[in-house]
Formats: sequence, structure tokens, C-alpha cells
Amino acid sequence: MSPLAAARVLAEEVRAVEDVPPFTRSSVDGFAVRAQDVRAADDRNPVRLSVAGEVLMGGRGPTTELQSGEAVRVPTGGWLPPGATGVVKKEDCRDLGSAIEVLDGEGSEEHITQRGADVRAGDVLRRRGDVLTAASVGMLSGAGVADLLVFVTPKVGLLVTGDEIVSPGAPLRDGEVRDINSLSLAGALRAMGFEPQAYERVPDRRDAFERALARALSECDAVVISGGSSVGERDYTPEIVAAAGKPGVIVHGVRAKPGRPTMLAIVGQKPVIGLPGNPVSALVMLETLGKPILLRLYDKDSTTLPIRARLQQRINLEPDIEHLVPVRLERTDAGVDATPLLGTSAQMHILGFADALVDVPAGSGPIEAGTLIDAIPLSHTSSLR
Repeated sequence: MSPLAAARVLAEEVRAVEDVPPFTRSSVDGFAVRAQDVRAADDRNPVRLSVAGEVLMGGRGPTTELQSGEAVRVPTGGWLPPGATGVVKKEDCRDLGSAIEVLDGEGSEEHITQRGADVRAGDVLRRRGDVLTAASVGMLSGAGVADLLVFVTPKVGLLVTGDEIVSPGAPLRDGEVRDINSLSLAGALRAMGFEPQAYERVPDRRDAFERALARALSECDAVVISGGSSVGERDYTPEIVAAAGKPGVIVHGVRAKPGRPTMLAIVGQKPVIGLPGNPVSALVMLETLGKPILLRLYDKDSTTLPIRARLQQRINLEPDIEHLVPVRLERTDAGVDATPLLGTSAQMHILGFADALVDVPAGSGPIEAGTLIDAIPLSHTSSLR
């Protein structure tokens, strides 16, 4: 198994090949004994046992059955010879070389780890759709698993549209804005576990957009589009996507803010997600609507767990639609504080300082400061989804 398996997504159920541990072993440095021989031993009434051999790490040591009155030296993790039913810790014995005197034999049975106490051969350890963490890769290796079947990382095409968008570092003229979405959306897609395929910025021309979409659909497993999904005269994304193939546009417009003009479509078997051009709207919609859809390419659901936090500022927004409010999280002695980042969907500070989102359902009314809320963390590279 390659260490590069970490962060990949399993394409099949994985079962243990071997028992873990593969043999009954000692959990302490000491002497393997028959528990009944030493149960009553204490420093006033020590029990003397002859040393019948030694177990070395990686070796089995004596293979004959341990007899009453005998002990075998064993290290932590060492194999226990047949007949051993307990282990006396080294510090509870007086070592005389060819013999020992047991000064405390109570609880010697507790220093044994039975074969298969951790994992039994045939146990299901991971399921299809699970993300392999560093710890789980180690667990699978320890259970004798040598080969894994994982999904090929889906490639997601990213099309950013707009004549007004200029790359960082280039001269900025009146009416132009810096390209934010190419970087933020690509970073979010990578953090979610996908391979973003960025294309050249698409100008506001129908023919250019048609060519860019056709290319992205031919080269990628899904496509994310930024901009052109509103209702302006030059926002023809839904029309072009609908013409690209069936079943076409499924949703155009959601009752949530930010992100109302979001579009969800399928062309053949490939998801196409149209996001607003405003940076906050685009990222919020990718996280809340786009991510669950894209994760189905892995045949998995989102496993992001919410963080319980205390709201630091009253949230009072129009009640007729759902609101997805970015928040900044801060750990305190009392727990986690969540500070709402309020403003327009084009304000960069909301994008840059946000750690999570709070879902305020339509009709829920204001949420007072001090209320405990569930904050859904934004995807980031260390979260492994």
C-alpha cells in the first residue's frame, strides 16, 4: 500500500485480512506466568519461580507449554508461550537471573492482550466512499491489507466568465476588477478532494462560451461556471448549458442569499454548476449546493461535522428567504465564538475572514447574540472533507 493512498476515496469496502494483534501478547515488560501461581504473592509472601526462557521481539521464544512454577521473560508486545495466563510486571519482581521472586502478582491477567482483541480477520474496517486518513491507512496496513481500490480523482473544469476580470499583477483600468473566483473556487475544489482544471477566462461572447463549455465537458467529469447565470442581457449561461445536452438545466434560481441566481444542471452524466460572479456568493453556493452534488462523483455524502459555537452578534435578516451567513470562529476559554460577517456578496473581507457558514432558514426570525448555533466549516486542505 502506498502512503499516497491517504486522502483518496475508497471505491470498495475493505475488510481485515488478519487478526490484530496476530498473536496473544504481553502489554508490559515482565514475566509470563500462570496467573494462579502468583495471585497471592506480595512483598511479605513472595512467590519464587524458575526462569524457563526468554521471548525476543520478532521471535516466539519457548514453544513448550509453560509449567506451574515457571516464568518466561517477555517484552512489551512479546509473544506469550502456551500455558501463560498472566504477566507480572518487571518492577513487581526481584530478578535473580535463573529465577524471580514475585512481589505483587495481583491482576497479572490484565497485562495480556488476546489475539484479535483489536481487529478480527473479516471485520469491515472502511466502506466505499470513505476518505482515507493517515490513521486509517496505518490501520489497514496493520490488518494485512496490501491493495486498495480507490476512485480516480474527478477532474472538475472551472470556467470563469467576464470581460471586466483582470488577473492580479496586470494593469487595472476603470471598470475592471481583480480575478478572485479563479483562485478561491479552485482552492475550494481542491480542498474538497477534486482536481480543478482551470481554463482561460471566458469573454462575454456567446460563441466563446459555447466553445469553452464544450471543451470542458469533453475533458472533465464535471464543470463549475462562475458568472453569467443571472438575468442580464448577456447572462446566457443557462441557455447555452441547456443546449449542450439533456437533461439540461434542473434548477435556475434558489431562495437563498447570497447566491440566488445559482444554476444546477446535468449534461449527459456530468454535473454542471453555474455560480454567481460575486465572490462570496460563488464560494457559499459551491460549498452548500455544489459540494454535495460533486461528492456524488465519489458515491459519497459530505461528512463535514458542524462546530457548536456561541453567536457574538445578533443576526436579523429578511425573513422570507434562507440566509447563509459567513462567520469567523475564535476559540475561547468558554468554547467557540462565532462572529457574523455581514455585508454584500462582493465584499472581500467576508470571503477572506470566514471560517464557516451558519444556515438561517426562511421564516426563522432573528437569532440573538449568545445563542448556540451550528457552524458548518468551509472546506480547507487539512480537513480532508
